Amino acid sequence: DAGSLFDGKEGPDNVIEVKRTIGKKGRYILLAAIVIVAAGLVSAYLRYNTIKTYEGFTVVKSVDTSGDNIADYYVFAGNVLKVTKDGASYIDETGTVKWDVSYAMKMPKTEVCGSYAIVADMNGKDVYIFTTEGEVSRQTLSYDIANVDIAEQGVYCLVLSGEDGSYICEYDKDSKMIYEKKASIDKDGYPLDIDISNDGVKLIVSYLRVNGVKTETVLAAYNFGSVGQNKNADRLMDSYTVEDSVYPTVKFIDNDTIACFGDKDIRIYTMPEEPKEKTVIDLEGREMQGVFYNSSCVGYISLASSDSGSKYRIYVYGTNGAQKSVIGYDGSYDKIYAAQGEIIVVGDMDCNIFRLNGSAKFSHSFAKKLVNVVPDANEEEYVVISENETQVIALK
Repeated sequence: DAGSLFDGKEGPDNVIEVKRTIGKKGRYILLAAIVIVAAGLVSAYLRYNTIKTYEGFTVVKSVDTSGDNIADYYVFAGNVLKVTKDGASYIDETGTVKWDVSYAMKMPKTEVCGSYAIVADMNGKDVYIFTTEGEVSRQTLSYDIANVDIAEQGVYCLVLSGEDGSYICEYDKDSKMIYEKKASIDKDGYPLDIDISNDGVKLIVSYLRVNGVKTETVLAAYNFGSVGQNKNADRLMDSYTVEDSVYPTVKFIDNDTIACFGDKDIRIYTMPEEPKEKTVIDLEGREMQGVFYNSSCVGYISLASSDSGSKYRIYVYGTNGAQKSVIGYDGSYDKIYAAQGEIIVVGDMDCNIFRLNGSAKFSHSFAKKLVNVVPDANEEEYVVISENETQVIALK
């Protein structure tokens, strides 16, 4: 009986059955195809998320914050810090007042960083330091307060207006002095703005100085750590003089990067220990109506030209100076700031959220005048603060 050419079996109709299997090469091809399709789906999903516009929202929770028509509200460690001329209170997500501290201020200014907050009476002498647990310290100064800032471990900095100059003072969370520098109007200039790094070690100051008939800005960087102590008594690491320009806003956009917003340009410096100029962004004659920044971008909003087709233009740049996007905006505008990967514009009852690439993420006119809108800890959720109510909304 002759053997078959196939290792199979003959059926009743003399049909030979052959069992096929995928070889090793075929399995590799199939696996590669699955990986390519999956990568394509992920890429498409990511691209969709960079252009998707949310059409509405659901209210996750709502808290009544009525009782004060003249109050400022700040998101503080996931809950709300309410600040008035008569006191500050911390309100949790259920609307419960966790603590309430009374004081009397004419012009309270608040700064928040991490789990610490400072409330100071501008042109007054009182300053209070808070955590989520309540008051940490307070002090009454000898001179009027002109500016304040606080770091994430409670170290804070004050600019005090003296009789023959200004004082720049740094304190720990218990209001014990760490450093004091007297700024002479003739030598240093007038400190327009200050900002302290998140770790509380470095300080940037914008001084406005008159040099003969000209004005100039001195951008001075200080280091209160061991590097600065070994540098000189003032702990001044370096300074940059810019003629015929004013820089009213200076910010550490991360612990080692400084953005200085001027009337003609935006200057970016790196400062791990000592400052070094990184880039200069020319405003090209535009007047900034507001500025925004985070660790990956800087930018500003300005009035648009009459032929642009929009009321405002928003300019977004990377920290290397490269332009990311230009956004036309026609809504109301009171404040603008950058969150992680996006820009939030609030005005009257309008809230608009744009991605850094310029695409619109969300636009809505609420029923009440808005105080602020900030991202919540959960993805695509936002805290919407109005004058009498605080809501957490989820975009959909």
